[in-house]
Amino acid sequence: MAMTGQAPPRAARTMRAKRSVRGVSAALRAAAAGVALCVAASAAAAGDRELGEYLSSECVTCHQLSGRFDGIPSIVGRAEPELIEALTEYRGKIRDNQVMRAIAAKFNDEEIAALASYFGSLEQEKNERDTDRTGDVRAFTSTMEGKK
Repeated sequence: MAMTGQAPPRAARTMRAKRSVRGVSAALRAAAAGVALCVAASAAAAGDRELGEYLSSECVTCHQLSGRFDGIPSIVGRAEPELIEALTEYRGKIRDNQVMRAIAAKFNDEEIAALASYFGSLEQEKNERDTDRTGDVRAFTSTMEGKK
């Protein structure tokens, strides 16, 4: 077919229109799938509190649910991202504590997020809220020496 400046035949126009509709439809399906993945990822990132409570029994052996600091840092009421980072770093052997490395190695990402969600949702006792919860034992030396 020679180019004469005339409009293409009706069949050619219809084929192009169908192709563009298919392209838009595929793009919409891909966008919907992307949104669904983002929603699923954010739900997983939030962590399952009930699973976290179930998994927490070993944690509360040392980390008190009251949030009190008795030489072991409190994890009650900590921000979820902070707890996730800490457990992930222990699991990856970035942080240096043999006990925490062994415990964190047992958990996958979903379980770590669940633990962080559970402990992050708990409230500390009122008198413990104002204490430094960084876990730096040196910051508490004077307090600990007073309890001798």
